Amino acid sequence: MPERVPLRLYGQASDKPALDWAWVDGQLAAAGTYWVTARTNGHPHPRPVWGVWRSDHLYLSIGTPMTTSALVTDPRVTVHLDSGTDVVIVEGIRTGTSADADVIADYDRKYDWRYDVGAYGPLSCVVPERVLAWRTSGFAGRDSFQQTGRWRFT
Repeated sequence: MPERVPLRLYGQASDKPALDWAWVDGQLAAAGTYWVTARTNGHPHPRPVWGVWRSDHLYLSIGTPMTTSALVTDPRVTVHLDSGTDVVIVEGIRTGTSADADVIADYDRKYDWRYDVGAYGPLSCVVPERVLAWRTSGFAGRDSFQQTGRWRFT
């Protein structure tokens, strides 16, 4: 289980109620789209991809050669989910790839799909260094933060 550390908002430790890790874990498991941002030549390159959250690791079908090659050069990656009001951000390292049959089976079940490692390549494995999360209220979150959390992985 990751270690909870203070989330800083506008330079100060958050005074908002703490988010429960179980909520964050559930959001990562249930997400349909993971937005991956890698450092490429010139500027960051965000891409929406499919993936699975399993045993505190993300397994993502990045696929695109530009992003994949960027992650070989610089494995630091940021991944966030779709919502701008129920926010989950993973900052981590792409440690390699996986074609593990159990991971692929989880992926296939989740998307009602048959992932072909031979055609698409193995899934990229992202090991989190930290996860930031918050929930806001009101249209586009304008009524401010309601709950916050930050976790460090060791």
